[in-house]
Amino acid sequence: MTLRCPVCHEPLPQSLHASGSGLSCSQNHQFDRAKQGYFNLLPGHKKRSKNPGDDKTMVQARTRFLDKAYYQPVADSLADTLNKLSESLKHPLSILDAGCGEGYYTERLQQAFPEAAVAGMDISKPAILACCKRSKTIQWLVASVNDVPVKDQELDVIISVFSRCDWPEFNRLLKPSGHVLVLAPGEQHLLGLRQVIYETVRPYPVDKLLEQLPENFSLNETRSVQGEMQLKSNEDIMDLLAMTPHYWHVKPSQKEKLASLNTLKCSFDMKLYVIRRA
Repeated sequence: MTLRCPVCHEPLPQSLHASGSGLSCSQNHQFDRAKQGYFNLLPGHKKRSKNPGDDKTMVQARTRFLDKAYYQPVADSLADTLNKLSESLKHPLSILDAGCGEGYYTERLQQAFPEAAVAGMDISKPAILACCKRSKTIQWLVASVNDVPVKDQELDVIISVFSRCDWPEFNRLLKPSGHVLVLAPGEQHLLGLRQVIYETVRPYPVDKLLEQLPENFSLNETRSVQGEMQLKSNEDIMDLLAMTPHYWHVKPSQKEKLASLNTLKCSFDMKLYVIRRA
């Protein structure tokens, strides 16, 4: 997978320079590989805050929860969908997980497609540090979905799991007939959790992203990914809360309700959209 410079957008091949192995473009913009194995390709002037994205506490909560396989059926559905898309290709897939978080789904896809070129990027440095502990074979990047440091028409597939889609940028990145797999909440997602913390539970709005699709993107398929979880400890319950937007909106009294529970039955309800670029 060929990267591009986040400063001047020239190709960014790997090179050796005075500070060691890193990336260097024709304009002599240089980026060192961090000792953990990732590249930080988010220039300071493009940050909207000092430490953008999820913080260390949220990343740790997500890592603990996902590593207990509560969302394994979701990862399996992503891999199955990707496998069907790959059947028509005669070359190994080039995959970018845009907004990869702590890398759970990225790692599962790399395991399912060992011949693929897989990269994961997130704007959160703590998230990418967690990613580096998962895999040394995936290319991990600190970067923004608004300005992805990958060259034009380089990718077969972009994965977007509960993350924001930048369609003009995705259009630039994808090869003709490439695909975006978008995972978003269904109407009843995490109903058991929401019934505890809210007096009135409203269904999640679904299919809103389809209203934003540019003309050269079309919906190929929508899959429902649903299941029941029996959360087995208060740590799991609080970790689930911490990895959702509800964490920022819940009242202290509602959080106390969750803190008193040691088990919780909760459903997951997700929509997997398979979207094709012309």
